[in-house]
Amino acid sequence: MLENPAPSPRTSPATLNLSTADTGAACRARPERSPTGNRSARRRRAARTGVPTGSPELDWLRQSLHACDLLTRVHSISPPDRALVAFAIEWAPYGGADAEDLFIRFGVQRNRFLHLLQAAMTPRPSDLGHLRNLKTTLCNDLLRAWNDTHHSEK
Repeated sequence: MLENPAPSPRTSPATLNLSTADTGAACRARPERSPTGNRSARRRRAARTGVPTGSPELDWLRQSLHACDLLTRVHSISPPDRALVAFAIEWAPYGGADAEDLFIRFGVQRNRFLHLLQAAMTPRPSDLGHLRNLKTTLCNDLLRAWNDTHHSEK
């Protein structure tokens, strides 16, 4: 399996470019797209999820998943923690997952899941300053999204 090298510590999440030119290897998972790209596919996907293509929620979701991937690449969170954080990000726009989904996926109740999420996103002493800020901000956003919405337990 071919892995991308970790970005240099001076690379910020905002300037990170994951094009195939940077890695030197062709990426078969993401084929080349025309300038118009998969615009119709994005519209269909947005229609299924009920989130408009250019919405702030969708932008936040993309940025948060990108940040989660960055944190995994630089070994700031472990792959199992990445699965937990990505799940929390994907469910954040809906106020979090219900008890059944959490139990099936992670074998825990909602409160325990939130504690695991918080532990996964706790900044490590070895984290660079901007990674610490990224983890703290993302964790606070996730906890607020999962706790602010009146979510009924099934």
